[in-house]
Amino acid sequence: MTTPAATPGAPGRWRGILFPPPNHENKDNPIGSSFALTVIAVFVQGLSRFGYTLLIGNLLGTEILGQVNTAISLALFLVLLWPQASGNAASKFIAMARGRGNADEQLSVSLYASRSAAIGMAVLSVTAVVLSVLALGLPLSYALSTGLLVISLSAYNFVRGVRTGNNQFVTTTAWDCISSFVTLTLLVIVLLGELTPLLLLPLSVGYLMYAIPSWPLKGGSKLPSVLKKEILMFTLWASINIITAAGLLQLSLLLGYRFDTLAAVGQYSAAVAIATPASMLSSSMLVALAPSVARMFTAGDHANMKRQLDSIMRVMVLVFLPVFGVGIIWAEPLIHVLYGARIHEFEGSVPLLIVLFFAVSATSFNAANSRLNGGESWGVRVLALCNAVGMLLGVGAILWLGPTMGVMASAIGYMVACFISALAPMIVVWVHDRMRWGGLLTRIVVGYVLILGCLFFGLRHSELWVTVVLTVTFCAVWALISWGDLAPRVRMVTGRLRKN
Repeated sequence: MTTPAATPGAPGRWRGILFPPPNHENKDNPIGSSFALTVIAVFVQGLSRFGYTLLIGNLLGTEILGQVNTAISLALFLVLLWPQASGNAASKFIAMARGRGNADEQLSVSLYASRSAAIGMAVLSVTAVVLSVLALGLPLSYALSTGLLVISLSAYNFVRGVRTGNNQFVTTTAWDCISSFVTLTLLVIVLLGELTPLLLLPLSVGYLMYAIPSWPLKGGSKLPSVLKKEILMFTLWASINIITAAGLLQLSLLLGYRFDTLAAVGQYSAAVAIATPASMLSSSMLVALAPSVARMFTAGDHANMKRQLDSIMRVMVLVFLPVFGVGIIWAEPLIHVLYGARIHEFEGSVPLLIVLFFAVSATSFNAANSRLNGGESWGVRVLALCNAVGMLLGVGAILWLGPTMGVMASAIGYMVACFISALAPMIVVWVHDRMRWGGLLTRIVVGYVLILGCLFFGLRHSELWVTVVLTVTFCAVWALISWGDLAPRVRMVTGRLRKN
């Protein structure tokens, strides 16, 4: 008589979630499930970053906030130069190995990419310490903490890529929750103990806690030289792509440090902390979509790939344009609620927040980026070129306007770069894959016209009831012009609710 296998207890289940082996199955979770888990993961990580700005800003003021966020921006910028792209390479090539059913190659890719990331983080951590002292004039404690933050953040981004490539979204979410809780707990201890030189340490501890359990230590057989070269070339182009797409936000803060006061940089940091969490939601959708695109492209399933890409793009526009539109309409009340304890120091954040909401809204319609990253080899180069043009024009705007406009020039330059680097890849994929996006692009333009109209009226009439009426009107008009995409999804959701 065969004895049924014992059901694993709670400790066993948690061990399987937190310390899973590599996933060799040639299939993915449903995109909705992957997206939901990634949203949770990104939300809790964004909460820890937002908690840094909110707690330090309210308790210690704009000047110390400016110093801390300048150090964080330097670390984030340096990580973009190689380690984060190594994580993207791990995600793509692990997913492609799964698509081919090659478990040995999957392990070897993880190990090879980890060595590439480790070399990059070692060099860049030393660079961070030197730049913090010589270029930014930060205290030595902050400089050393910045070097440690580069190592921990690099490891975090790389391991996130490994887990994503292995389709381990539950594990990713669990560790994000754990590391964020530890980060905020340690930050509160540092603040209560008035240990100002250690303000950056909680972030580093949280990122390392996330990364260490899944850092690849064993691989399969030796990778062919052709595949090694392909991984390195992808990492190189992905680095250019990432630095030109995401690097300008950090660079804009560092340039603002040059053109304006430390207090103004603190105001800009506060605006960035509010504007970027919502954009993380769209980024989480890309994280969920990227391995699926790479696997389907490798398997030759182009029809389903295009169908999924179109659906994700429509959801992004449907959801995120009104999210940022409402954020723009409510920018002033948001600043007053979040920084009421020192509102006299943070009133200058309101116009900066409005411009940043416009900027990050454009980066939310970026499903085309997954198509270019996960498809043909030329895709990542085209994406890098689009982002490079956007970044050059953005930096040019900051340098031109900076002497007269201070940190506002940083916000405007970032907005210019965002719109260029978001629109160009969308047009490339629209034309190349013959996507039916003409009406969608028209709707995006109409949406921005509505937002500008509400903003113009709201600035002339600042009463709260006017803000509420503008919000309701904007959302109602947007729902009406988007009904073709909204109605099927409403029916889908209500149908599932009835079944449950």
